[in-house]
Amino acid sequence: MSTTKEAPKGKEQQKGIAILKPVERAKTNIDDVLNPTAESRLKKLDTFKILAEKHKYLVSKNDDLQKFIASSDGMKEKVILKNSQGFEFEVSNSSVINKVINVMENELQQITSNSERQVIDFTI
Repeated sequence: MSTTKEAPKGKEQQKGIAILKPVERAKTNIDDVLNPTAESRLKKLDTFKILAEKHKYLVSKNDDLQKFIASSDGMKEKVILKNSQGFEFEVSNSSVINKVINVMENELQQITSNSERQVIDFTI
């Protein structure tokens, strides 16, 4: 008689399924890379175009923000928030505007960096 405990059958089956799914997915990805079809490459090209347009837009917005920061004199700026229902909120306090601009600049820089990474890492 053995003193070794056996795992319940349900857990063995679950482990087998959990291991097979990533292997099957990896095999599919390898097949796509090694033997791409014209259709799959065109779909990837469309996806790449979308990523590229998104990145161009973000770079443009980053440039606009930098121009705004460079041209500000600390006296006449105001920030207006407007929602889809037409409600507006206006701020002209320079301290508040500087804090808002710093948050916008940091977030936009992070989003642009992520977008750039996606474009660089993308494979057609």
